[in-house]
Amino acid sequence: MNLSSSLQRCCCGVLLTGVCGLLVSIAGCGGSSEGVAKGTANTNETQSNPNQSESKRPKSDGIKAEGSAGGPKMIDGIPYDVFFDKPLTIAANTQTGTAPDSAVATNDAPKGTSTAETTTPAKETPKESGGGASIKDLIDKDSLTNEIKNVRNYLAGKTASVTAYNSSLLEIAPEAATLAVLAVAASKHPDEVSWKKNAKYVRDLSWKIGEITLSKDGKTKNSFEAVSEAFAKIDDILKGSEPAGLPDAEAEKAFGDAVGGNLVAIMKRIKKSEEVLKSIVSSEAILKKEADKTAQEGAVLTFLGSILSEPGFGWDGDAEFASFAKPLIEGGKQISEAAKSGNFALYGEGIIKVSKSCNDCHPKFKP
Repeated sequence: MNLSSSLQRCCCGVLLTGVCGLLVSIAGCGGSSEGVAKGTANTNETQSNPNQSESKRPKSDGIKAEGSAGGPKMIDGIPYDVFFDKPLTIAANTQTGTAPDSAVATNDAPKGTSTAETTTPAKETPKESGGGASIKDLIDKDSLTNEIKNVRNYLAGKTASVTAYNSSLLEIAPEAATLAVLAVAASKHPDEVSWKKNAKYVRDLSWKIGEITLSKDGKTKNSFEAVSEAFAKIDDILKGSEPAGLPDAEAEKAFGDAVGGNLVAIMKRIKKSEEVLKSIVSSEAILKKEADKTAQEGAVLTFLGSILSEPGFGWDGDAEFASFAKPLIEGGKQISEAAKSGNFALYGEGIIKVSKSCNDCHPKFKP
C-alpha cells in the first residue's frame, strides 16, 4: 500500500467518523443506522458527480478539497491545514510512473485546454483579388503581356493621326479601359513584370485616355493631342523608361476604381472578343489555324469576366450578378483550352456559354 492510498483512507475514515458524530448529535444518543446510511449515500452522491461543485472548490495539485464554500476547511472540527498541504504531490515524489489519482488531476485541468500536442497550421497564400482567386488564376503572365502588347499596338495606330483617331473614337475607350485593368493585374501579379513598379502610371494614364474619348469634347484636336501625349508616356514606361512629369498616382486601386466604375467600357471589350471569335472560328481547321488568337481572346474573356464582381463596379457582393458572370468565365476557359487542344466541340460549348451569359445578364442588369 503506497503513501497516497494510506492518506486517502485516513482522510475518509476521519471524515466518516465526523459525519457519524454529527448524525448522533442530531438523532440522539441511540443513533440510527438509517441516518448513517443516508449520510453515506449523500457522500457517495457528491463523489459520483464531482463536476457539479467543481467550480466552487479550490484546486490543489489534482486533489479536490472538501469543505463549505467561503469558510475554512474542517474535518470533524479539526482544521484541514494540520494535514499535509499537498499529500498527492508528496506521494508522487516517492513513486515512478502514473499516479493512481491522475484521472482526478486531469479533470481539474482548465476547461478547453488540450493535453495533445498542437500543430501550427500551414499559412495559406494570400489572395490578391477580392473574389478569392489569385491574380495568376485570373490571367497568366503570357496572356497578360500579350494583351498589353495588343492594346499598345492598337493605341499606337489610333494616335498616329487625327483622322485615325476620329474614325475610331468610340472604340478607343474599351481598349484603354482594358489596358487600365491589365495594369492593375500587372501590379499584383506574382510573376515578374519589368515595369511593375510603374504600373500605377500606366493604369491612370490609360483611363485618362478613356475619359477623354468618352467626353463631349473627345473629337477635337486638343483631345487628340492629350490622348497622344498620354499614350507616349505609357509607351515609354512599357519600354522600360520613366518619363518626366508623371502625375501623382495611388499605389493601389481596385479593378473597378481603375476605370471609374465604368462597367460599360469593359462590357464592350467583352462583346468585341465574342464577335471576333464568332467571325473567325467556324471549323476545326480554322480553330487550329487561329489557335493563338483564339486562346488569347479566351484568356481575355476569362480575365474580364472574373473582375466584373470585383469592388469598384458596383456589383461586388451581388450573388445573382456573380451567377451570370460565372458561365462567361467558364466559357472563356473552355475556349482557351479548345484552342490549345484543337477541340472544336469544346470551343462550341465555350462560345455558347459566353453568348448565353451576356444575353441572360443584360435584361436583368443594365450597366
